Amino acid sequence: MNVLMIGVDKTSIGGMLTVVENYLNNEDFCRKTNLKYIATVIRANKFVKIFTFLKVLPKIIYVIKKGKIDIVHVHMGERGSVFREGLVVWIAKRMGVKTVIHMHGATIEDWYEKRNRIIQKIIAKIFTLPDRMIVLGKKWSVFMEQVMGDANKDKIIVLHNAVNVEKTNCYNAEAHNVLFYGMLIPRKGIEDLLQAFQLILDQIPENVKLTIYGDDKEFDIAGKIAEYHLEGRAVYCGWLPKEERLRCFSETMLNVLPSYNEGLPMTILESMGYGIPNISTNIASIPEAVIDGINGNLIPPGDVDRLAYVMKRLILDVDLRISYSQEAYLKAKEEFSLPYHFKKLLNIYGELAS
Repeated sequence: MNVLMIGVDKTSIGGMLTVVENYLNNEDFCRKTNLKYIATVIRANKFVKIFTFLKVLPKIIYVIKKGKIDIVHVHMGERGSVFREGLVVWIAKRMGVKTVIHMHGATIEDWYEKRNRIIQKIIAKIFTLPDRMIVLGKKWSVFMEQVMGDANKDKIIVLHNAVNVEKTNCYNAEAHNVLFYGMLIPRKGIEDLLQAFQLILDQIPENVKLTIYGDDKEFDIAGKIAEYHLEGRAVYCGWLPKEERLRCFSETMLNVLPSYNEGLPMTILESMGYGIPNISTNIASIPEAVIDGINGNLIPPGDVDRLAYVMKRLILDVDLRISYSQEAYLKAKEEFSLPYHFKKLLNIYGELAS
């Protein structure tokens, strides 16, 4: 079996890169698929992205032809990614190769709904091109069925994101950091978190800190921390390098991600794999990982008062956090571990290649 995977460049930041690295760093998976990887997207403005894509397109065609590729697996987001990667799928199909679209776009539904009818028809046509459409959860499966139509619903497969789960539950119940780990953009709910943390400052121990990791291109997190008078209690630490994550998780009592739009966030799965309880929102595929009142808490997006309440409750109730931790770790181990993910993806490849 020969698989060509298309995705983001290693300079990119976010969940899609983490997913891609899971594939590229697994020797067994790479061996079984004879995996080749070509990045079509770099971290840049849209004009540079288009130029980069056009530059690598001949290479993709060459590799498909000379590498005797059986399957082209394309990682797709929203907006321009739909059309760029859609073209790759169309070319691969014309060359007689089986194709897979792996949809990661957190705002794909909103983006689709805001397009005019002509563009929506083009998008639907792109989505029906591949032999398989991988989505991150049941909610996205329903959306894709609506767009692709009943005739193509058998192409849709739910494949949850997956992470490396620690061999044992490593949760540190004595940790005192509340963690935000993600892009510092409005849809991640970072400002809601700052507001909620400010509301409970005088009700929680002074050693509890809000530690913020993420790429700050436009949000001005330092200014927001000052605006909400959180100096000394909220700390921005930049992007979290992979080699620093275990240290960070060992100091974390809660992971909080109050997003408005998501797929299935890697930050939630990674922290669950360490045993860390999560507070997040009841959107997208998050409820398939975080079960409210069992292994974490879910709130409606934008509900700052509710976020403040559940944060305060979990910060002060160590027994509840330990209970959530045990359930979170088991959930990650049983349903979101890399071995399970690889097995299911290899089965998908096997069906297409046979």
